[in-house]
Amino acid sequence: MDAFTILTLVVVFTAIAAWANDRFLGLPSAIGVLIAGLLISGSIMGAHAFGWVNDAGAIELVRALHFDTLLVAGTGSGVAGQGILLGLLLFAAALQLEPAGMSKRLGFIIWLATIGVVLTAVCTAFGFQMLLQAGGYPTTFINLLIFGAILAPTDPVAALSLLRRTSAPIRVREVITGEALFNDGISIIFFLLLLAIATGSANSVWQGQWFLGFIVETGGAVVFGLLIGLIGLGFVSTSRQAPVMVMVTLGLVLVIAVVSPLLYISCPVTCAVAGLVVGRSSSLRQREGLMASNFWGVIEQCLTVSLFLMIGLELLIVELSWSAVFWSLAVMPILLTARFLSLAIPWSVARAFKRTTISLEELVLMTWCGLRGGVSIAMCIALPGTILAGSEGDTLRSHALVATIVVVVTSILIQGLTVERMAKWVQRRTDRRAARASDLIT
Repeated sequence: MDAFTILTLVVVFTAIAAWANDRFLGLPSAIGVLIAGLLISGSIMGAHAFGWVNDAGAIELVRALHFDTLLVAGTGSGVAGQGILLGLLLFAAALQLEPAGMSKRLGFIIWLATIGVVLTAVCTAFGFQMLLQAGGYPTTFINLLIFGAILAPTDPVAALSLLRRTSAPIRVREVITGEALFNDGISIIFFLLLLAIATGSANSVWQGQWFLGFIVETGGAVVFGLLIGLIGLGFVSTSRQAPVMVMVTLGLVLVIAVVSPLLYISCPVTCAVAGLVVGRSSSLRQREGLMASNFWGVIEQCLTVSLFLMIGLELLIVELSWSAVFWSLAVMPILLTARFLSLAIPWSVARAFKRTTISLEELVLMTWCGLRGGVSIAMCIALPGTILAGSEGDTLRSHALVATIVVVVTSILIQGLTVERMAKWVQRRTDRRAARASDLIT
């Protein structure tokens, strides 16, 4: 099937699913389209089980989407366009943010997007290892660490689209938004480095100095993002027409998508940084600039629903079993605990020095807002089949893909549909605390 036909089918399916959700369900668009994708996958799998249809064509279509390369850009691969979908999404989100709000909590955001990602991966790996050992399933720790890195990043698409519909405090939204912009790119770099260690790959200029590679690849993305962002800022600030601004910003992202894979830097991180820099232009706050910003808002929404439809369709390429689903669901509390710990450490330090106003309830909300999404699935698909998971010769990829899809779908449906209730609970607790403080003063 040629690329144009595949693109047409994805757009048509997405449009129908988005219309049905808007007309009948009224759910957040990302969740509604995800459910539509799951229903399509489930219907095809059910019809195949009864012998009514052959699902080979649908599976071929899903695999032809190249979900992994659209989101996960292999550093130094030299293949232009890798990571372009995530790059576009992060650029669009960053372009519409107010950098002044994020700068107040920059230290917290940097921690969560870097050390927080690594800490979440390590804690998840240790917790899952203890669970598997208790069940009598010995495993290799490096494999579990790779799995932890796959599940470590929160999904920027889900987090940003859902937070806009909630009553979450502004400071919570600023932290979650800033973290979501950068932790995907950082986790991809961490995942690729772990993969190189596990496979013994020598295809790296760092020759085993993985920590140095992690720092340089991340720092290089920030530097390149700042540089190309400043160039784009100059063009946008001197433009007076919305179409010109749109073409400049679109060209900016496409250049990043071409150049980043040639270098040892992350395309998503570069796009996020460039988007924040260009978003500082006062021209984007004026009439013509607002039209350009609205264009990127539409692009973000369209790509979001397309991405979540693809997540639902990924169910077609896995072989589900009750035992696999059970172990996958058992990962959820471990993952939430690991995320809470990664948040609680910097919060405790900042609280001790009275440098933060974030309450414990808001910390719980930030933990609950850590939805997993398409990047985790893409990294899992990118796993090579040469990494074995057990003595029977089964691969890490086959186990991890089932677990990741179950965790992602469960996270989006359960956490995504209840995040507003959690936000209201936090607001009630905050209001009661403020009322008690007022009574004490009076």
